Amino acid sequence: MKFSLKIRIFILIVFTVLASFLISAIILRGNEYFSENILAGISLFLILILAAGTTLYRFLRDVVIQASRIISGPANNEEIDSESAFDTLRTSTAVVQNELESYSKQLSFISNLLSRMGQGVILVNEDLNVMYFNQTITKDFFPELKIGDDLFKNISYPAFKKFIKKAWEKDEYTKEIAGPRTIKTVYLVSSQKFSNDNQLLIVFSDISKLKTLEKMREDFIGNVSHELRTPISVIKANSETLLSTKLIKDENAINFTKAIQSQSERMATIVNELLSISSMESGDYPISLDKLNIKNIVDSAIKELKPMTESSNIKLVNKISEITHIIGDESAIKIIISNYITNAIKHSPDDEIIEIDNEKIDKDFCRIKVIDNGIGIAKKYRERVFERFFRVDKGRSKKIGGTGLGLSISKNLALMMGYSVGVESNEPKGSIFYIDVKIHQETSKEVA
Repeated sequence: MKFSLKIRIFILIVFTVLASFLISAIILRGNEYFSENILAGISLFLILILAAGTTLYRFLRDVVIQASRIISGPANNEEIDSESAFDTLRTSTAVVQNELESYSKQLSFISNLLSRMGQGVILVNEDLNVMYFNQTITKDFFPELKIGDDLFKNISYPAFKKFIKKAWEKDEYTKEIAGPRTIKTVYLVSSQKFSNDNQLLIVFSDISKLKTLEKMREDFIGNVSHELRTPISVIKANSETLLSTKLIKDENAINFTKAIQSQSERMATIVNELLSISSMESGDYPISLDKLNIKNIVDSAIKELKPMTESSNIKLVNKISEITHIIGDESAIKIIISNYITNAIKHSPDDEIIEIDNEKIDKDFCRIKVIDNGIGIAKKYRERVFERFFRVDKGRSKKIGGTGLGLSISKNLALMMGYSVGVESNEPKGSIFYIDVKIHQETSKEVA
């Protein structure tokens, strides 16, 4: 039977003490020394000390060697010298202690940092047991939460439960959630899954103020655009009247009036497009998903944009297959394709060809592409070209005109249909603007 470490040390001490008493009894009886037993007693003491020291040394040596083997790894079969192992452990003690103190300070700093930050942080395992949370969580979200508890033991938050269920299916997941205390509070909740440890890190960010500011911005744009419509319409109508009725005959006055008419038309276009974006962002823009013949839609867009190509002799070619049917909103798809083609015409040199083509991505989706051989777009700008009013070359943009809203409208329309847009390089020069759409299935639904 193998005794535990404590029992083995205890037995060794008891044996040493008892042996010492016995030897003392041999040397000393009462107050008299037995001179003939002193030499034997000292010899027995030395033997006892040697035996106890050897036993303790061997025990410690075995512990040190075993520890050294564990540290060096199972693959290391080299013979380990006990003396060098003792020296190594002794010299490493200070280093280990310093590192532990450093890690302790870092852990304390991170814990304080997480506690003071405005975001709520929760760490749970696969059984949804809470492993960590910061003070923000208990202050603003779940005051009854405790380490080791089931996350939803005392929490009733259906939207958060749905989020957690979805988060375990993905490595990273982000979603806006209202609540839990009031629907006026909106949080951006993001998660990061650590597959090796089967843990999930959840971060709550309060975006209520941002949502309020965004709503104020949308309302401002919508209201201003509505207010501008009437005066712009009056300016446009009056300038058209002056030109059509020949009320003015001075050449300079006629040129000034034409400039007024041209700019009023441009302002009207900008206002209409701003209203469209505002309507899309507020969810008031109607979208109907139906079976569409994309080739016919592209033919219609090319026919309407043909006058733009006459001065530059640019050729528009529809290479889309006859049998390609997609699911989408006809008006939205046509606006997107028209914006792509218009953009390509403005940035292409004379006598070039612009192609509208498609390719199958997988069994469910295909990519509708507008391909030009123009100046192209640098890689660092490709993500930003769909932002409203963004211009790659501001100087050139002023010359070719445009509102800077066409691509932003295209992206919003695509998102409302559940699709994605993008741009890539057309080697050796030019750009390819695309939208990925769903191939026809026997479905049709309304989206508000």
